[in-house]
Amino acid sequence: MAYENKTVDYVYNLLINSFQEKFNNKLRLLPKSFIVVLSKVVAGIFVILYKLAGWNFLQMFPDTASFETVNVLGHQINPLVQLGIQFGVGEPAKGTAWEGTIRVTAVAKGKVLTLGTQLKSDLTGLLYNVSANTGIEDDTVEVPVYCVQSGLGGNLNVSDTLKFVSPLGFVEQAAVVLETTHAGTDDETEEHYRNRVKAGYGPQPQGGSLNDYRTWGLEVPGVLQIYPYGDKEHPAGVLLYVAADSEIYPDRIPDRGLCKAVGEACTYDPDTGRANRKPLTAVLDPDFNETYSNVRAVSIKVFDVYITGMTGAIFADFGSSLKNELDLYFLNRQPYIRGLDDENVRTDSILKNAVIAVTNGVASSLQASFDTAVIKSGAEYIDSYKLGQGELCRLGELYINGERYEE
Repeated sequence: MAYENKTVDYVYNLLINSFQEKFNNKLRLLPKSFIVVLSKVVAGIFVILYKLAGWNFLQMFPDTASFETVNVLGHQINPLVQLGIQFGVGEPAKGTAWEGTIRVTAVAKGKVLTLGTQLKSDLTGLLYNVSANTGIEDDTVEVPVYCVQSGLGGNLNVSDTLKFVSPLGFVEQAAVVLETTHAGTDDETEEHYRNRVKAGYGPQPQGGSLNDYRTWGLEVPGVLQIYPYGDKEHPAGVLLYVAADSEIYPDRIPDRGLCKAVGEACTYDPDTGRANRKPLTAVLDPDFNETYSNVRAVSIKVFDVYITGMTGAIFADFGSSLKNELDLYFLNRQPYIRGLDDENVRTDSILKNAVIAVTNGVASSLQASFDTAVIKSGAEYIDSYKLGQGELCRLGELYINGERYEE
């Protein structure tokens, strides 16, 4: 029978009707007040046990397992995390701190900038430490630094400024950020972790299947998705395209540091350091120098949308609603990989008719109307477009009745 929620009143009515029929009509031994109280108590106990059994059933599957910590007989457990450990995914990734390189200008040479020297950013308000002893031998010196706190809040951009907390005398107080070697990340979100557990729950690792590369790559903090392909030019080559978390990389295009981290995760077990993941003959690092040039950033195809003949709605209201819907439509498109993705749920096509349908839905909700929608990529009009290898897309400009919509 179907498992459906039962209320206390539902069970109570079943019990009292049965008790009254069995006892009052036949034996007439029990007073009605006792039957009412007994029915209420039994119904409450039944519903509690019934719901507990249903909750336990949901904890068996990664789609429905709870991400909350619960106390069971003195043990603190998180059902989804326990499933992740069981399926070899491990625990949710902890946040990481920003790391980078700054350029320090010397005032006096022959000194040493020691490990742990503190700097501060007026932009983030956080402290940053020098991560290695660095000799001041030239007019300018590159110095590795890291944020003392993990999370997105510590990320800096190239050309941002850090200042030494205490003036040192042999270097200028202000230093400039040259590059980011490792972007800071927040603790892994429930949604991202659940997706990793679901991936681990499915096909078991085969030592280099398409799904394995996706599973291994998703272990790296900051990775949104992995698109694995065989290298047609080199029979043993494996090409991995990396899409980055948009909260860290707004355009979803990762830097080389993140791509290198994906290459390492697909080669070495992060817990043991053993190279027991990809097959020995599979080539991710064709230069054999741990740069992993076969791990690449995704490309982003930009589409502009033009709406004509819109009437019956305020321009700003229509534009805001439509832009949100079109953003979701384009962001949810991704290339199809045979053998990895579901053939029946393909999202690799950008269609003019689909954009018209999205626009029609927005227009209907606002009681507006429009003539048609047109998609352009550059100067080219698009009726349909299929995303290529490692290619994603996004909405560019939105024009309504010839006027560009700006938020």
